[in-house]
Amino acid sequence: MHPEKRSEEAGSLTLLRRPDGARPRTSEKRIASAADTLVVFAVAALLHVCVVLLVHSQTYGHALFPDAWGYELASDRIVMAWRGDSPLETRSLSSLVGSAMWGYPAIIAVCRFVTDGGWLAAKTVLALLAATGAVAAYKLALVSGRGLKRATAAGLLVGTSPSLLLWDAWGLKDGLLTSLVLWSLLFQVRARFSLACVATVLSICTCLYIRPATALLLAAALLARARFRREYLLGSLIIAGATAVFILPRLLPLIGLLDVLEIKEGTPLDFTGGYGSQNLLSNPQYLVTLLLGPFPWMYGPGTASPERWLYLGTVIWIASLALAPTALRKAWADTTGVGRAAVVGASAYAAMYIATFGSSFYRQRSLLECMLLLLVVLYLPLSPARAMMRVHVWLGLIAAVAVVHSPHLTPTPWSKWLAVGAMGLALTVVLVYGFRQGAAHRPRDHRT
Repeated sequence: MHPEKRSEEAGSLTLLRRPDGARPRTSEKRIASAADTLVVFAVAALLHVCVVLLVHSQTYGHALFPDAWGYELASDRIVMAWRGDSPLETRSLSSLVGSAMWGYPAIIAVCRFVTDGGWLAAKTVLALLAATGAVAAYKLALVSGRGLKRATAAGLLVGTSPSLLLWDAWGLKDGLLTSLVLWSLLFQVRARFSLACVATVLSICTCLYIRPATALLLAAALLARARFRREYLLGSLIIAGATAVFILPRLLPLIGLLDVLEIKEGTPLDFTGGYGSQNLLSNPQYLVTLLLGPFPWMYGPGTASPERWLYLGTVIWIASLALAPTALRKAWADTTGVGRAAVVGASAYAAMYIATFGSSFYRQRSLLECMLLLLVVLYLPLSPARAMMRVHVWLGLIAAVAVVHSPHLTPTPWSKWLAVGAMGLALTVVLVYGFRQGAAHRPRDHRT
């Protein structure tokens, strides 16, 4: 046999041989991804359920939050109607709930009916459903081309969000809505545009019975992915038909309810703004409340639960604002992943609440907090050291403002000046150390 043929056959044989136990790299990645998915969901689910049990025991099993009390009462009526073999239509559900927004009480009733339990059983099931949002965040990171470390970090940050943990424990809808939004965004990124349109329309119809502003987020995110191409024509026809048949008949009555809704007693929900609503269009001085509230430095005898529980989530939100401009620029450039769609959808969602509730929409801001954290983890181009230095400087400035304004931290003028001087010195040390570290790691120009 010719020597060259022998070498080719030997080479082919060596390529076909594989040591025992060796697997393709794709298989190893799938196993690692599946393991990380289980870990992310287990951590999120365990933490959600533990917080639900803790809050339930501390409140003696009662729904003390006004909205949660309404959800418990309405779901109890729905369950009693189902157990009495009473068929419920849309009108009967609206009458039992006392509102056209009967979607979330009906979901609680389903959880209670299936588990044959009460308020605690419903909150536990809903907490487990909300924990799946961590898995959706993890998958979104992988689909957007990020590695396993960033994907795991994104899933854990969403699954352990202090704000969502609080609202889930109180039996409110924010955790479930966040999970629904993340799964819908994942389907928009992974599926074909026509299938993504079908899934998004279903999610929008669901949100119109729970929180209509979330439907605006999903619609804006889907439109951000649309292109003027032939393959997107079918999806556009699906959206147009579904809007005419399903969405408009539901949307028009909701628009008619704007005149009767109130942000709080005596303050109607409209787009004209006013001092009571803290509308930013008419009262731009409340921008600080939107960005930094509820203020953690106001902890004292005047504050009470559950607002105190929000302070940890507020600190994380304030810290993420320091990294937001850089991360959002990078996310906007990502048209194939979740980046630009998430930025457009979150902006539409925020604009709706800024024009109505104004700055005091802390519950509704929980979804924005998770979206911003997700974008920061996925698209921040800075190194961990530079990112932490930027966060430290930003928090130092916020802390200086807090110390000056808080009567509990610095009650006298001398204590205010002393605290500001100490923090200014500490901030100077951090900046000098950061610049020296940056100069040490900067590549040197070796000249010959």
